[in-house]
Amino acid sequence: MAMKKKIKIILIVFGVIVFVWYGYVGAVKYKNWKWWQGVKNEAAKFEKEIADKKAKIAADTYGGKTPQETLDMFIAAVEKGDYELASKYFVVERQEKWKDNLASIIKDNKLNFFLSPLKEAKNNNGEYSENKEMFVINNPISIDFIKYPPNLWKIDEI
Repeated sequence: MAMKKKIKIILIVFGVIVFVWYGYVGAVKYKNWKWWQGVKNEAAKFEKEIADKKAKIAADTYGGKTPQETLDMFIAAVEKGDYELASKYFVVERQEKWKDNLASIIKDNKLNFFLSPLKEAKNNNGEYSENKEMFVINNPISIDFIKYPPNLWKIDEI
């Protein structure tokens, strides 16, 4: 009987070890699965954001055929007090920020201070990037432009 009892204890210990082992392995696999689900969810959100941005860019029809034309249109809209329109000459992700910035510039009575270097900049030569997709004016202030599809120029940064 002692032998049967020893075998029974060994089988129980072995069963507990197997159970604990599979529990541990299962927990690790579950943790990994949960992590991958998070990665997949974040990737899906990122892909949606990119698709939304591409759709906004494709639908955006504001901008000139040259960087200088875009700058002229922007200055004209600011001078008219149409900050909604003026902000649309910026790249999509900066439009809201610049709408607020322009309202603040007017509120603080700094319109001439803001427009003076822009008007001077439009008379200066800038430089195109090697691939002709970006344009920069550096004098008297820096203004960066980006070419949007379908061949419209947008202000990236002032």
